[in-house]
Amino acid sequence: MYFDETAWVAIAFILFFVLVWKRGKKAILSLLDERSLLIEKELNEAKSLKEEALEELRLALQNQKNVSDEAENIIKDAKETAKKIQEEANLKSLEMIKRKEEQAKQKILSLEAEAIKNIKEITSSIVIESSKTYIKEKLDKKENINLILKSSNEIRSSTLK
Repeated sequence: MYFDETAWVAIAFILFFVLVWKRGKKAILSLLDERSLLIEKELNEAKSLKEEALEELRLALQNQKNVSDEAENIIKDAKETAKKIQEEANLKSLEMIKRKEEQAKQKILSLEAEAIKNIKEITSSIVIESSKTYIKEKLDKKENINLILKSSNEIRSSTLK
């Protein structure tokens, strides 16, 4: 049996690997085991980091929801407060308008009463003066005095009522 050089190289190559495997099996397997343990450890660490990141994401989303809910509540409260303030302002302005109208009515009534009083005073003065003039021209002195006194008393009593 004659083998050519390529076959001997192949046989030597196989023998080399068989001998290396027998001698270095423990070392190779321990290197591979260490490598697989390292990879497994890294995978576990990556899983734990992923779980941590997912938990942080869940917390962040929950915080964001809480903040947006709180902002909505603040806006809602602000709108309600503004509405209440508007209603109070409207009520106060209506009350002020009513108060001003009432004051104006009272002032008008007061001015009317004062004008009527002034007209009565002027009218009574005119009546007295015209009566005096008429009496002086038409009646004698004695009748004059009695009539003036009587008329003055009647006029005074009517203006005082």
